[in-house]
Amino acid sequence: MADGFWIAVFFVVVVAAYVLSKVVFYMKKSADQWEAVDKSKLKEWEDDEW
Repeated sequence: MADGFWIAVFFVVVVAAYVLSKVVFYMKKSADQWEAVDKSKLKEWEDDEW
C-alpha cells in the first residue's frame, strides 16, 4: 500500500512541475511578445470610435 502511495505522490509532483514549467515558459513568451509590439499603434481608451 505504501509503495502505491509514493508512486502516486511522485506522479503528482512530476505533473505539477511540468505544468509549472509550461506556465513560466508561456509567461516569458507572452512578455517577450508584448515587448515586441509597436505600442505607438495602440489606441487609448478615449480613442475608441463607435
